[in-house]
Amino acid sequence: MESAGHDDLSSILDAARADIAAGRDPDEQALADRIRRTGGGAKALAQLERVLTVQRARARLAAPPTPPPPAPSAVRSRGRAPFRAQPTITGNMEVRRARIDDSVVLSWDAAPAVTAWEVRFSERADARSEYVVRETLTLPATTTSVPLTLSELPLRVHLLGRANDGRLVRRAIVSALTRDNWDDRWQRRASAS
Repeated sequence: MESAGHDDLSSILDAARADIAAGRDPDEQALADRIRRTGGGAKALAQLERVLTVQRARARLAAPPTPPPPAPSAVRSRGRAPFRAQPTITGNMEVRRARIDDSVVLSWDAAPAVTAWEVRFSERADARSEYVVRETLTLPATTTSVPLTLSELPLRVHLLGRANDGRLVRRAIVSALTRDNWDDRWQRRASAS
């Protein structure tokens, strides 16, 4: 009886090895149940476990390697810092800024020779792109402020005061305004006029 059990154990282990050699996954639970039915004990189950260990090792080797974990974000490389534009202003008139509730406003003084104000809003996609005009307003001479909508894209505002004959009398250009740098110090640049 004992030799019949041994033959059954050998045939069970041979079947497991044949499945592994053919690239199939042996049914571990079914094989263990068969060994128990033949009267195999802990020693026989340990033999099955060694055979199945070969299958697990082959599966691990066949699987693509796991990529290394990403580098910790706390350590910054010595690459360039992100571009942060500094707001600049040029022109022959004073322009003030204010924050009113959740909006921001540009304001200026009235000029006697100005009969209308032209306000142009331009944006650019990044630091290397050209500004593109998004909106133009014509305001009466009595208007001395304009609200702005700021985002992460740099905004340029042309403020042009024109006389009755269309001549440019007052001019200011505020460039590189964003939601993040609105409160930064504005750099004053020399104007040709």
